[in-house]
Amino acid sequence: MSSDIDPAALLAVPTAGITLAVVGNPSVVAALRQITSPFYQPVTAPRGEVWTLSLYIGDPGVEAADEPAHRAEFDMAARRITVRCAKAAWLPVFGTRYARTLVRALTIGRGAVPLHGAAVEFDGIGVILVGDKMAGKTTSALSLVRCGAALVSNDDVLLVKDAVDDWRLIGGPRSVGIRLGSLAEHRPALTVDEVAAATAGHPANRADKHFLHPGDIGRLGGVARVQAPGRVLIELVCEPGPTRSRRLDGDEAAAVLSVYLEDAADRRRFDLIGALGAPAPALTADTVGSLVRGLDFYRFSHPISGWVDDLLAFVKDIAAQRGGSDTAEVMA
Repeated sequence: MSSDIDPAALLAVPTAGITLAVVGNPSVVAALRQITSPFYQPVTAPRGEVWTLSLYIGDPGVEAADEPAHRAEFDMAARRITVRCAKAAWLPVFGTRYARTLVRALTIGRGAVPLHGAAVEFDGIGVILVGDKMAGKTTSALSLVRCGAALVSNDDVLLVKDAVDDWRLIGGPRSVGIRLGSLAEHRPALTVDEVAAATAGHPANRADKHFLHPGDIGRLGGVARVQAPGRVLIELVCEPGPTRSRRLDGDEAAAVLSVYLEDAADRRRFDLIGALGAPAPALTADTVGSLVRGLDFYRFSHPISGWVDDLLAFVKDIAAQRGGSDTAEVMA
């Protein structure tokens, strides 16, 4: 280890029962800590199994088409992941991605259910937002967060069973992609300048889309939360006509779970998943039954624009029916 490498920064991930020992250039380690907060918490002593994440500037490997080159190596016996990239601004981003894949794979291996969707905590109620691409998941989640909710996850969420039909929503440090063409749909409406200021530290920004580190959600007036009690799942459907909503029956709810179940712990880092020997996610009949009994399932259909106010009112009504009040007052 060279003299410019700091001692390991210990980051506890209680939802996975592990601690990450992050080794690398001090500025890179600090950047990763910022990106992963509040999901991974700095500690002075390890908690649970320790995995080392080594981040090195240089020796990038094969060039990628849309991102700078990086190379990852795995030593499963030593519980070590090593990531190399020539561009320092990208190295903590790549490191975060591999750490996140590790955490998700380990958690799924213990029975967690991964869904492709956003999640927020609204007035003490965990709400999952699923839907096809461009259905409005990110717009809905950020609008809820900027109106008093807390962000749990942007594009994927883990459901962990605590007791009989009692589920928790677990998030992680995944960047929030904000399409600049949809800013007027957000509530309150976002401006390009606001988004540019909040996302200035992300190297993946492009002309049509900017990316927000979850640790920077406060720059848009929101907060992030590691987990929330699982209570509600809303399927967003973009189709012509006025906004409309209805509660789904058990068979419809089971079908929604099947459609939005993630195929793997990660959509890209299959090399790490293979090295871990992580099982593919699966829904047993018992798990589906427990989720259908434990969560309320709804479908919210909306046109391509002018619908977010109705969605916010819909979630507010659900919270009121379940006894919530504090956040409902914020959004009134």
